[in-house]
Amino acid sequence: MFINPDSFSDGQIGSKLWLCEELENLGWSSHITHIYAGWYALTAFLLLNRKKFQVNYIRSFDIDPECQIVADIINSNWICQDWKFKAYTHDCNMILKNIMTPDTGKCDLIINTSTEHFKSMDWFHNIPAGTRVILQGNNMLHDDHYVYSETLNDFIKTYPLAEINYTGQKEFKYSNWGFTRYMIVGIK
Repeated sequence: MFINPDSFSDGQIGSKLWLCEELENLGWSSHITHIYAGWYALTAFLLLNRKKFQVNYIRSFDIDPECQIVADIINSNWICQDWKFKAYTHDCNMILKNIMTPDTGKCDLIINTSTEHFKSMDWFHNIPAGTRVILQGNNMLHDDHYVYSETLNDFIKTYPLAEINYTGQKEFKYSNWGFTRYMIVGIK
């Protein structure tokens, strides 16, 4: 089993901490949160360990089966606590409206911090109207990035929401390169 070290990079962790902080500022709670393209479920790990966002269950979905194994190991503490966390191998583009996992029921918050990695917009179109969402993407040009947003406004236009509670961008600058991460939080 190979764990991609980029999952623990400054940009990855910094983006997820930013998400946690803004979510906590909103004062939202969630019965069931689904994380699309959850990778190793570090977002879930941070949210659950910070204990500032009230959530009963987090379910993480990723198409790569190795991610399920690693995500469950990283979050094993929460699996042992009445299955507060569980990872699944699943193509998020195939998740139908009102998905219910056998153990929790219908979700009320969807998080996707990897929007640029999806070739199709099916995952977004299948989110039921009225569902709260948190979306992140970036302006990096990369072989496995299929959605490119040059600006925050481009990003917002790509993912139209009925209500927007927060928008922002965060710069990540390094000695020889950098990128901008975008985030929108609201209701589809």
